[in-house]
Amino acid sequence: MALASSAAVGLMGAVALATPAQAHHTEISGVAECRTDGQYLIRWTVLNGNWDGRHAQITGVKADPSTPVDGLLNKAISANTDGDGPAGTIAGTQLVPGSTKSAALTIDAVWFDPDEQNPKPVHANTDRGSARLADGSPLTGSCAPTPKCVDSAKAQYRHTFDGPKGMATVALKGDLPLCAGSSQDFLLVSYFAPSKKATWPQYALDHAVGTIDADTRTVELRVDVPPCYTQVDLVWGGERELIDPMTEGGTRYNDKKLGSKGAPGNRSTGPQGWYNGGDASCTAPAAAFVSNCDGTVTVKVSNGGKYKAEFTVAHGGTRKTVVVEPGKSVEVAVPAGAGEIVVSEQGKQVGKHTWSRPEDCPLPTMVVESTCDTFVLKVSNPKAGKAARVAAAYGTQSKAVTVAAGATETIVFVPSSATTATVDFRDYGFKLVGKYLKPQKECDALPLTGANTLVYVASGLVLVAVGAVVFVLARRRRPNLTGL
Repeated sequence: MALASSAAVGLMGAVALATPAQAHHTEISGVAECRTDGQYLIRWTVLNGNWDGRHAQITGVKADPSTPVDGLLNKAISANTDGDGPAGTIAGTQLVPGSTKSAALTIDAVWFDPDEQNPKPVHANTDRGSARLADGSPLTGSCAPTPKCVDSAKAQYRHTFDGPKGMATVALKGDLPLCAGSSQDFLLVSYFAPSKKATWPQYALDHAVGTIDADTRTVELRVDVPPCYTQVDLVWGGERELIDPMTEGGTRYNDKKLGSKGAPGNRSTGPQGWYNGGDASCTAPAAAFVSNCDGTVTVKVSNGGKYKAEFTVAHGGTRKTVVVEPGKSVEVAVPAGAGEIVVSEQGKQVGKHTWSRPEDCPLPTMVVESTCDTFVLKVSNPKAGKAARVAAAYGTQSKAVTVAAGATETIVFVPSSATTATVDFRDYGFKLVGKYLKPQKECDALPLTGANTLVYVASGLVLVAVGAVVFVLARRRRPNLTGL
């Protein structure tokens, strides 16, 4: 505008010619806004008012703090609707440090005669105004840069926790990620415990570590939980924080457990990150049974758990208690003929067994001898075997014997019309069959002495008896013959 050149030439003379009746002033105000870069942006507004339609021009700008002010110097302010801003106003901007607690602006302005053809400066004035926040309060000096990330040392988290299931999640609060190069580990760990309360010692079963960093905002943790007394903890920290074993009077997690009242656990909001429970002892009992050829049974009870296990081995009316240390095993010998064997631990059955002959055990054998007047069965039991109960049957004859291990028993039958004998080994579950073979030549010859003489005599008696019958019959027939 032409006003700018006119002001430069005649400013001093105009000021000298001004009268008190012509005096006028500007109204200055500013609104400060905290920017994300940590500076206040002040939007200054200079109001001309309406002095009989006279325009004004800003000839000097002084700011405190003295950072540059854009958009005001040498600018004309319209009286009503002309100029660079709304009617009678003009605006400028200034950036000041975020620590600024007060900001002021001093404006020098000159007013001109409303003669549009040849405007003349008629008045000069200096005014001062200050800036405030949008709510009208003064600057606080606390404008800080909006962070693009959060340092792990200041980060806050939230978590979920399900101890019985061995599950937990941890998430970073807010919208910002952790800053590059920083991270935070979290540990979920499950323990074997001697009871459902916090008692010791405890031994770690499983653990998992999750890391939140610039690229990861949430971690999900899962561990196996023992099917017995247990403790599960969600801990601030990683692998180095793991305590195993946890002993009486030893190190504890304390406020490192998430959900604790103290730091660092209280930097995560959520439920208590610890659990104690379970319904059974962590002894991991097991029983194995070996049937031996001699009828005995070897019972091996073992404890794969972390605590002592007390086993009971019962058979018939006999009960034996065996204490097995963690990770150890003990063998118990059960005598032959014990029947069913039951092994239990803390009242719960671990296993049961009844003796059965191992496939690689030698079996009893039998030798058959046939004579004219005897049928002999010789039953032998291996030395490595168990005593064998034998039931032998031949025709209508039967006998029972017990053959000790390494012994031979003889069973004698009198030959009859039956041709075979059955020998039942009751404890072995099998049978042998012996066949009687009559020695034809010896038994058909007429013996002169000994046992064969008895056969001869018996045969003679039979013949004599037959002759006597014939003689009697002959005597009865004779009278009739005489009568003829």
